[in-house]
Amino acid sequence: MKDATVRIICSQGLHMRVAAQIVDKSKEFKSKIMLCKDCQRADGCSILQLLLLGAASGSELRIEATGQDEDIAIQELSALFVDGGGI
Repeated sequence: MKDATVRIICSQGLHMRVAAQIVDKSKEFKSKIMLCKDCQRADGCSILQLLLLGAASGSELRIEATGQDEDIAIQELSALFVDGGGI
């Protein structure tokens, strides 16, 4: 398992468009993707679970990837947050 911690910089937090970007990216990988906020966990391929995290602007999320392409999955998902990418 690989993981990385990222911060949501979008002023509206983790909203529908942002969650959709995460789901689309997560579906590109064979690894199991999970996002965690505090004690809550959400499947990276479930838009509903991501929205239920209730992650506001400034929140920290931990991205976890488990599987054969976990390194690249963490790298590319983290880049969504680092580059801004609407997030």
